[in-house]
Amino acid sequence: MSRNLPSIDRRIIDLLLKPENATFCVQSLRDQYIERYEVNPVNKAPLRRFIYERVRKLIKAQFVEKDSEIKSRGQKYHVSSMLKETDIGSDEDDFAAWLQRTHPQTRKEPILNEESQSASAENRREDKATAGSQTVLEKKLNEAQSRFLESLGEVEAFQEIMSDHPELKSSLSIDYLNAHERSSRLLGHVSALEKALSRLKAS
Repeated sequence: MSRNLPSIDRRIIDLLLKPENATFCVQSLRDQYIERYEVNPVNKAPLRRFIYERVRKLIKAQFVEKDSEIKSRGQKYHVSSMLKETDIGSDEDDFAAWLQRTHPQTRKEPILNEESQSASAENRREDKATAGSQTVLEKKLNEAQSRFLESLGEVEAFQEIMSDHPELKSSLSIDYLNAHERSSRLLGHVSALEKALSRLKAS
């Protein structure tokens, strides 16, 4: 038996009905909303709040369930099968309309407007800095991976030479150990850069 949805931005419902969002977190839903509906990344914070409030309404109506593992960040939620079978009720304003209503910028409030502009400028600087950092880290990672593969090839070459020519083993052993140590060190660089990129993308 179908049930009526609470008044929810239809765009959020469309995202939740995607198979890959059967289990989701508010942050991932926010990022998808930004990409799919071309929302300015400056509005990440209010968009997260907007989506979180709608998720709470869906939890109350039993269309979404909170995961049993409670997390302070990256809390998981599960879409109930009832959402696919429900009758879509009255639609509410999308995020853009909600933002305009809840964050009005009028000439009657010049101080508030200046603060808002300052915050927006700061957010833009942060987004630009994040994008710049990601580009730099990706370049460093590519270089580290290239050096690691080159070093690994050197190690494998030494192993093959010493196996085919045992008489060279004693004279090449130091070079082999140096190459192996260099390879291990470069693998550590690759691992550190991958973790840094992962944390940056998750922020």
